[in-house]
Amino acid sequence: MYKTRRQSKFQTLINAGFIGFESRAFSRVSPRVPYMKPMIKERKAEYDRMLKRALKQGIPEAERDKQWLTHIKRRYVANGWKRKGDKWGVTVAFRMLKAKEREYKYKHPAYESPWEKKHKSPADISAKLDATYEKYPRGKTYTKRQQPRRIEHLPEGGARFID
Repeated sequence: MYKTRRQSKFQTLINAGFIGFESRAFSRVSPRVPYMKPMIKERKAEYDRMLKRALKQGIPEAERDKQWLTHIKRRYVANGWKRKGDKWGVTVAFRMLKAKEREYKYKHPAYESPWEKKHKSPADISAKLDATYEKYPRGKTYTKRQQPRRIEHLPEGGARFID
């Protein structure tokens, strides 16, 4: 069976050592975002180091996964990405993504985030309204008018439409 693109991105993230809630959130993000590849590469290297250490110590797979989950969750708490009362999920994961974006912006000041402009300013709204009013001046009606239908009266009574 064929995988969707999002499923394949999700699987790539899981293989790189991201946890389920992170992978679900980050599989939505385009891989062309410039800070995604370094973030995946960094996590993959860290995950590989942990695997190598765990194999050397003979830690079972279930215990290793549990330790990895605890390690990642502690990192979220330590960096302030998880706040008290938050559930582990998309919101927490996107806080980490935003922190990575800020780091990238600091190194590359010319970078403009595709998510920056969410809310329109009043100037943008009024400019759009002005353009609309110029296109459709006041007083005219812009409804589509139907052509009047011709009626033919029948000799035995009644009528019919002629199209």
